[in-house]
Amino acid sequence: MRPTVAVLLAVGFVVTACGSHKKSAPFQNVELVAWSNTVAPELRIRQAAPAAPCRAADLGVVGDGFVFQAAITGAEGAVELRNRGSKSCRLTGRPTVRFVGAPRAPAQRQLALAPKPPPFPQVLRPAASLLALRAGETAILPVVWSNWCVPGARKSKGPLVPPKEVRVTLPRGRGALDVQYNAVTGCSRPDAPSTIGVRPFQPSPLSSRRPWTTTPLSARVLTLAGAPGPLHATRGRVLRYSVLLRNPSTATVDFQRCPLVAQMLAPRGTVQAHQLNCSDAHPVKAGESIRFETRLRVPANAPLGVNGLFWELDPLGAQGPETVTRVVVRAP
Repeated sequence: MRPTVAVLLAVGFVVTACGSHKKSAPFQNVELVAWSNTVAPELRIRQAAPAAPCRAADLGVVGDGFVFQAAITGAEGAVELRNRGSKSCRLTGRPTVRFVGAPRAPAQRQLALAPKPPPFPQVLRPAASLLALRAGETAILPVVWSNWCVPGARKSKGPLVPPKEVRVTLPRGRGALDVQYNAVTGCSRPDAPSTIGVRPFQPSPLSSRRPWTTTPLSARVLTLAGAPGPLHATRGRVLRYSVLLRNPSTATVDFQRCPLVAQMLAPRGTVQAHQLNCSDAHPVKAGESIRFETRLRVPANAPLGVNGLFWELDPLGAQGPETVTRVVVRAP
């Protein structure tokens, strides 16, 4: 189970109190692999002109359509859409979304919601990829649905019939798709309309792949010099630190296959992913360790004081090792 941000902040006074003491660097002699700006192919921003807008006929639904899960208010869900055309098209902005096909239905009101960052350690393709969504590629449309109150439901003698489908209508007459869904949200205010919060289209998460290694490793966040911490960072600037990978097994771990790294500074940061610098790393024998320099962009609105740093190796494969630590953020 991942430690929550609340837990990290609850122990913040301990970090603050210890931050003034100078710490030794017991791991400074462990090999440090320098940071590399190499960008993984799936994370590269395409240098292509925006394509013509997608039409509904270009798009196909992936899987079972909208899969809704209970949220604080109503339910949250998303549908994945694939470009099934023969060429790239642009899928940006926010469509119109309505629930259709119910014999009796409340009024529906659509709200424009801001994009929602993916949960850690989920990694998305660059947002610019939606400017030219290639044939076969997919995008996500997230929706928040609340308060479906059928008029006269209490007096009804028979079972209530839910909406048949979710109609997604693209802007400016580019057509509509009727999408299946899995569950109806509850009724909380019979006198109010049903609310459909629609976020903009966003890139799909990168798909899972084979783990880069089957050998279990452990990870620990250290300062760049190799000390246990705590880490200190400045709003709006880049935090430089290191992660110690230890091989407790009896096998040697090499870096012929190179994993991604996911990191996030909570509560205001988003998932940042980068390619591990495998080209400069030597194999790690049984019982040995290696350190990798790591860099993180600190949000300009990060809370002053203690924040939580989440770090995970191979988020698309083994999803581990993972480690969590605290970062004390100060003003510029």
